[in-house]
Amino acid sequence: MARHVRIGLVGSGFAAHFHLASYEKVYGEDFEVLGLFGRSKDKTAHLAKEFEVPKVYERFEEMLADKEIDAVDLVIPNFMHVPLAVKAAQAGKHVFCEKPLTGYFGPASAPAGTWTAKGFPREEMFKAAVAEADLAYDAVTKAGVTLCYGENWVYAPPIVKVNRLLAASGTPILRIQGEESHSGSHAQYAKRWQTAGGGSLIRLAVHPVGAALYLKYEEGRRRNGKPIRPVSVSCEVANLTWMKSFQDEPRKHMKSDWVDVEDYGSILLTFEDGSTAQLTSSDTVMGGIYNYLHVWGARAVLKASVNPNTACQAYTPDGGYFKDEYLVEKTESKEGWSFPSPDEDMVTGYPDELRDFVGAVSHGRAPKSDLMLAHDVVVVTYGAYLAAEKGARIDLRPHLRK
Repeated sequence: MARHVRIGLVGSGFAAHFHLASYEKVYGEDFEVLGLFGRSKDKTAHLAKEFEVPKVYERFEEMLADKEIDAVDLVIPNFMHVPLAVKAAQAGKHVFCEKPLTGYFGPASAPAGTWTAKGFPREEMFKAAVAEADLAYDAVTKAGVTLCYGENWVYAPPIVKVNRLLAASGTPILRIQGEESHSGSHAQYAKRWQTAGGGSLIRLAVHPVGAALYLKYEEGRRRNGKPIRPVSVSCEVANLTWMKSFQDEPRKHMKSDWVDVEDYGSILLTFEDGSTAQLTSSDTVMGGIYNYLHVWGARAVLKASVNPNTACQAYTPDGGYFKDEYLVEKTESKEGWSFPSPDEDMVTGYPDELRDFVGAVSHGRAPKSDLMLAHDVVVVTYGAYLAAEKGARIDLRPHLRK
């Protein structure tokens, strides 16, 4: 029997606003966003008023102590995900957690803004990040609550359709190729490893990585009831904007002030059935966001274009003609041909993601994007950093949870 789900949202920035707006598009589930907690009292109060949220908490612990709250939605910086997820699980609350689950953010003793990842051993990063992911995994499992992992690509309609066609055809997946790239993050936190946990791999590649893992899980479940898991990873990373030829350019059309994080990475992932996935990310690609996933099978070839897609196309010789009308995220100019998104939230899967999360709690079932996916993405991504440093393939199997 379905239950009414009451959500406490943690965060007061852009992502919190984005989640609250996406909740308004969720249909068919019985729920409400009951309360908010954020470090900025003014922003939190403004959000509560804008979205008519009845409760505002002074401290996170107050939210956890509220018996009316069933689940907490964590839309906060990455380094805070696991500490708050563990506290929520121990308080008996279900957890909605944005991607990635965790990462490595420097030694705990290092003051903010002082530590650099340059020359720091990736093996130490890998061990620490996996240990942090293990901590969350064990806390959630022990508490018997559900963790819903915010990988929106799992819910993006083009990838949902690819998964349906894979199921209909019964094809084995032989190879997957995917990418998320654009011209660089505007957020200052993204420029430094200590606040972001890495560069393009941890911010961008986790999306195609998560989608590729999910499609192989689903293939395995259809075949014999068991997900097909990753077994090894190799990787190359680069700082393309540090190249002298780029630095000598008189005008920069992409972000170039990265402190100690990579602006390019490409992962080669091998699965236990012998299939492969090549997954790329970059902060050096102009023309808007490139989000795609291609799947080569024995019976079908399938291509999901999340961004750009051709649902709407526009041309203008002067970007000023479109004035303040929004076209699509990360495009540098409105001139020439563009691909305006009619409903960017829908096509990238956010409302359907939250609908699945609410439904998982309401109906007592597992979400599509779950704790195993959250943990595997951390293992794969930090395994990739280690592989890039060593120039070798890294065996992931000892670090995966069953």
